Amino acid sequence: MASPSILERSVDIEAPLEDVFAFHLDTRNAALISPDGTRILGVEGTFPVVTGALVMMRMRQRPMPFGLTWRVRIEDVTAPEQIVDVAERSPFSAWRHEHLFAPLDGGGTRMTDRVTYRLPGGPLGRVADRLVVRRQLTAAFEERHRRTRALLEERARGSAVR
Repeated sequence: MASPSILERSVDIEAPLEDVFAFHLDTRNAALISPDGTRILGVEGTFPVVTGALVMMRMRQRPMPFGLTWRVRIEDVTAPEQIVDVAERSPFSAWRHEHLFAPLDGGGTRMTDRVTYRLPGGPLGRVADRLVVRRQLTAAFEERHRRTRALLEERARGSAVR
């Protein structure tokens, strides 16, 4: 079996570590940061998530005319450093997503997403990853980071004013 692909992206957010971490404990927030081509149709689970929790997320990604359901198990929650989820049902044959959080000098937070994944289809899946999927995932995480930073920095500025 071929080794999995790994995608890692980081963003610095001018917001307290505890706030950035808490935002990610509620998977329903995915709707607030999803790229324009992805529509979250529903999220079921218990929030904030805890180690061992299950989350069902139904989404539709353009141009597909149908929705997809992801079932993820929260493998680890270590406050305020990491949240790890593993897909039990998804379009991928393997998906492990590490949300990593670290304090920055001055009170901000470095948030890192590290995704270890494998596409189905053996050699064809690896070709699809190289030609299309990796670029799509990279663009999606860059947009999620942009939206997360904007939202959480706006909230941090708002709470600093009060």
